[in-house]
Amino acid sequence: MSKWINKRKVSIINLAMPPKSVATLPVTGDFEFEQLFHFTFKCFRLFALTPGQMTKQKDRYIVRNTRWMILIVLLLVLGAWIALVETFFVESRTALITGIANHIQFIMNTIALTAAWVVPQLKPDELSSILDGFLIIDRELSCYNVHDTAGSKRMPFLFRFGIVLLAISSFTIYDGFVSFVKLSTIEVWYWLSHQIPFIIYAMAFVHAYVLIAWLHARFRRLNTLVEQYYRQGHMSASERQTIISFGTMIKLDEETLGHEDIHPVGKREMSDDLQILAIVSRTIDLGQKIEAYFGPLFLTVYTALFSVTTIQSYYCYLHLTSKDDAEGLSIESLILSGGIILFNVIAIVALPYICEQVESESKLLMSYLSKLSMKHGQVAQHSSIWFPNLISSVRFSALGFFTINYNMLSGLVAGMVTYLIIFIQFNSMVPAGKDDIHQTRKHNTPDH
Repeated sequence: MSKWINKRKVSIINLAMPPKSVATLPVTGDFEFEQLFHFTFKCFRLFALTPGQMTKQKDRYIVRNTRWMILIVLLLVLGAWIALVETFFVESRTALITGIANHIQFIMNTIALTAAWVVPQLKPDELSSILDGFLIIDRELSCYNVHDTAGSKRMPFLFRFGIVLLAISSFTIYDGFVSFVKLSTIEVWYWLSHQIPFIIYAMAFVHAYVLIAWLHARFRRLNTLVEQYYRQGHMSASERQTIISFGTMIKLDEETLGHEDIHPVGKREMSDDLQILAIVSRTIDLGQKIEAYFGPLFLTVYTALFSVTTIQSYYCYLHLTSKDDAEGLSIESLILSGGIILFNVIAIVALPYICEQVESESKLLMSYLSKLSMKHGQVAQHSSIWFPNLISSVRFSALGFFTINYNMLSGLVAGMVTYLIIFIQFNSMVPAGKDDIHQTRKHNTPDH
């Protein structure tokens, strides 16, 4: 005999109510961070490092290209490559190895400059997606009373941005003094061709550092939430939403009635651990988006930094081992080469530092997830959900060629030492003539 029953299903989902949460967050939540993101967008747009426009549509910002920005970038890139080609036709009295080193610097800087300018113009949608990822994560974390006290403030960003601008401006002024006062025959376009790449990819690295630092702040907040859940066994949400759904009448046979899985009233369909996993998944996904957005920049700029730092170290070697009558080797140019090395080292170390911080927080998060998976016999029930996330700690790489962390530095130093030795060996094999000039800024032969 069959029975007709009403298979009623009640689901209680502990999620914040979207309409209310969105409406109550504009002053201290989404609005503040959107304004901060928009402000940073405009700051880096001054250096052509972001797409042309960021407009607000339907209560959200959209990043898009503009024709005038694309035209400006194309003209800038074209000018950089024309200057690169022109350097091969400049007559000079530079020593052979020093001249080759100058050309290597120029080529690598131009490639890095092209990537820093062109790639952001090709990825406006990716930048919009990164902004949306930050907003979604902030909204979900705020629903559980895990608020960001300083991550949406302008002062930390303005401090970093101002310090970098001040340092770059000071060094550029000194470089101009050495180039135009000490080397009166140098041309302005040649000096600008060396300075502009240095300024642009330095600011591009600042942009990457800022976004990764914001991601690090989200990981710290997420770890606070997971630690709270692990220690207390529940999450204190500010608001909860109850979703009730009803099934239809179904027919069951008596023989199978006892084996039918009928959802009892009040059963929670989505537990707190699954909600945490949803936030974890979004945070990891955001990290991957940032990595993909800056991947070409990391690859080209780190290659340029490697080349320039090695060559400037070679110039310092020439300064320290040259005779007093060697042309182009002065204390001012030695300080200039040392300053370039110092700034490059800061740029090389800064990104691995913040990337290591993010990776450390992600490992701590995965440790909490592992403990949660072992708690209250959840291994059998949720192992298929928890453990795949344990291997997905966030790392940043340069398009997969190398990982941006402290391990990269050892290989970088080893490569610099190797190529520095090669430069020194070639310099001993091809000694400079009496009239040859050793300079980090090659200059024209004066007219007689």
